[in-house]
Amino acid sequence: MKWLMTICLICLTVQIAGAAVIFDNGAPDQQNGNEATLWIQSEDFMVKQPEILTDCHFWTLEGYGAPYGGNPWDGTLQYWVFADNGGTPGAIIDSGSGQNIVKTGTGGTANGANEFVYDFDLQQPVPLAADSIYWLGLHLASDYQDGDQIFWETTSQGWGSTGIESSGGTMDNWANNGQHHAFYLTTPEPTTICLLGLGALSLIRKKRA
Repeated sequence: MKWLMTICLICLTVQIAGAAVIFDNGAPDQQNGNEATLWIQSEDFMVKQPEILTDCHFWTLEGYGAPYGGNPWDGTLQYWVFADNGGTPGAIIDSGSGQNIVKTGTGGTANGANEFVYDFDLQQPVPLAADSIYWLGLHLASDYQDGDQIFWETTSQGWGSTGIESSGGTMDNWANNGQHHAFYLTTPEPTTICLLGLGALSLIRKKRA
């Protein structure tokens, strides 16, 4: 008699959604910010290799009492990705309304305002070229009429130029606000896991005459 054991090793590929940081402008410093409901606030960034931008993350300071006043966020988040125009935002590469927005209080405070972190998806992925300067623009209201006193929070770190803002969102009056702002950008990062499976185990018994 003879026993024949056949062992089949099966490798299963599983895609697990993750997020890879493609640019980080620094953590919030709980010191200051620039108002993002009467203005479009923007910050420049660059990636080291070709990337696909899909998600943005940033911090705010929102104070409803002294010394700021203001109104609660109305749920509107508009964004832009601009090309660079000699150190200011230039041609619009992409724009839209933030998707799957998650706003979370951090428990931090500064000057009587509360700190929040926003996470949102772009409406569509945006391809980015390596070593090219871009600008991320943010506006946190449905119009430019009321100063809701929602501030894009500053960072003590920061890359490149300090922030550029457009009063009323007209984009023809860009001015430097002299501060870096806390944000980072991500793209999905699938992970492949090889599962070693012991399968197709067969024991075949052969008889000889």
